Amino acid sequence: MAPQELRSSANNLDLVRFAAASLVLVSHSYTLTARGGEPALFNYETLGGFAVAVFFVISGFLVTGSWEREPHLAAFVRNRALRIMPALIGVVAIAALVLGPVLSPLPAREYFVHPQTWAYFHNLTFTQLNYSLPLVFATNPFPHAVNGSLWTLPIEVAMYGLLAVLGICGLLRRNVVTALVLALAGVWLIGGPALLEHLAPFAPPVLPPVPVARLALWFFTGSAFWLWRHRIVYRTWLAVALLVLAWITQGYDAGHAVLHVAMPYVVLWFAQLDLGQPLRFAGHGDFSYGMYLYAFPVQQTFAHFGGATWPLPLYIGASFVVTLACAMVSWRCIEAPALRLKRRMRRAGAVLQGEAVVPRAPGVP
Repeated sequence: MAPQELRSSANNLDLVRFAAASLVLVSHSYTLTARGGEPALFNYETLGGFAVAVFFVISGFLVTGSWEREPHLAAFVRNRALRIMPALIGVVAIAALVLGPVLSPLPAREYFVHPQTWAYFHNLTFTQLNYSLPLVFATNPFPHAVNGSLWTLPIEVAMYGLLAVLGICGLLRRNVVTALVLALAGVWLIGGPALLEHLAPFAPPVLPPVPVARLALWFFTGSAFWLWRHRIVYRTWLAVALLVLAWITQGYDAGHAVLHVAMPYVVLWFAQLDLGQPLRFAGHGDFSYGMYLYAFPVQQTFAHFGGATWPLPLYIGASFVVTLACAMVSWRCIEAPALRLKRRMRRAGAVLQGEAVVPRAPGVP
């Protein structure tokens, strides 16, 4: 698979991310309705955990490519901020200023002077996670949490920072990133969680060390796949064989290592398949980020109005439809305009520097 194939509108990465965001919604449905028994894949991860791993692999792959195409810190920060922040500001503001005052039993005046209301905006700084608004969802089966999905964003931003440091230092190379992946694999797969728990008191509370180690491994595995892209050959038979091997080895010590090779390979193999125009999401919009951001508060709102007692397929279906509508509005009104601004700023910078401007396909960071 040539690198230009994954930079075209014909790739399936947007479809994979959309499917992963949908899996998060399904996974959370079990917890938010207090049903338990959340399904797992390969006996290692819940559906939601597996979906988040897919997000981090794709992010590592694409963001590494973004740095290589524009290896300047200011441009990198601009690109990442314009992709992450506008939609995040939107969902945080809507939750605190619209959803909160409507659903909180407090009078509007008390709600808006409550310190918890304004502390919720700390989620925009990536230094402090605040899941609650004053008495919002207090009687839900999963009480108080307005948007539990936000926990991955500080880790994602931390990965961007580490990748930028490697790039600035000239260390964003195949051998260095491969060594980093092996080191993270050693920490995580050979008993790292127990070791990292001892380090928890020394970690910033917003970045619990065990999830960071696991998600960093996925992120930099994606980065390594980008850096080795000219040497990796994607074949259907090999993708199938890796899936079968991952299934056979689940439950064994080797199973984790097999899955950490199989999943990124299969995701990136699938990304370059020709599925036909109807499934080419890149031409319609990237709704995955909006799906991820809005699913939790939408599901909690349904649970607030009794949805937790509905048949699970009805709860999931209703949540999916409303979340997709929110994601589409977020894409059309917030995310896509921000990406157009990014492209204009990139072109302006290129013109000032006398560089050629190469148009990029939709959905490419």
